[in-house]
Amino acid sequence: MKKDQTFERIDSLFDIQLLAPVRVLFAGCGSGGGSVALQLVMSGIRNFTLLDRDILGAENVIRHVCGRSFIGKKKVDALTEILQDRNPNIDVKKIEADIMNFSDIESEICGSDVVVLATDNEPSRYKINEICVKNEIPFVVGRVFTRGIGGEVFSYRPDSGGCLACLESFLQRTSYREGIREIDLVSEEEREKIYGMEISEIKDSPGLAVDISFITSFHTRFVLDAIARRLKDRPKYLNLIDENYLVWGNRPVHPFKKHFQLQRFNLDRQESCALCSERNVADV
Repeated sequence: MKKDQTFERIDSLFDIQLLAPVRVLFAGCGSGGGSVALQLVMSGIRNFTLLDRDILGAENVIRHVCGRSFIGKKKVDALTEILQDRNPNIDVKKIEADIMNFSDIESEICGSDVVVLATDNEPSRYKINEICVKNEIPFVVGRVFTRGIGGEVFSYRPDSGGCLACLESFLQRTSYREGIREIDLVSEEEREKIYGMEISEIKDSPGLAVDISFITSFHTRFVLDAIARRLKDRPKYLNLIDENYLVWGNRPVHPFKKHFQLQRFNLDRQESCALCSERNVADV
């Protein structure tokens, strides 16, 4: 029988067998989540849980990893085909559901090693943040700023650092996010002025595919770091990432001053965070 050569070119980087039992849950299979999933399957991840309720539309394919042949298909089905094309031996659990109304969301999170948080709205992010903090499950969230001027990636590490609520509390006390609000937070008047399109047309229009790709690459690398931190044996050459939050600027638009501007931060638990305060009391 001919040897499977799928991962022959990356075997020298790290032993992908270490990743065999790892399961990654994707909360959202849009342009961001789909790109991260594709990069992870090419890194040797074999077990995926895909959670999304949307259908792939014609307007999605200019940024999504799934092309025109998938228009009209459920995103979980379309993305599964893309992943299986890279590695037919993967295991994929598909869940077509709204995160906010999915009754088994906590059990699915607890059955995963890490969550890729790739939804496009705050309520779902905070719901997953709360469940992950409660059950000490790591997650990584990536977000693209309005018009694709840049984005951010944050990694929740249960054994150290703050949660997503800590991050928001920290940022509210700074002027850093001025002018870089996410598209779903921009007013209808602002959207119309910027894009000249109806609201329904631009809800998922943060920028060009190349703008998104920078953020998804950082997102993927932080997910691999989160996975490696939970393994008994860390893959060689996959060194620890010290910081848990980074901000990337694609181009010199306020607040960024130059192309490809990168800032790294290490966010600690914030005393003002109700979630982490409760956890600190429980740990005592």
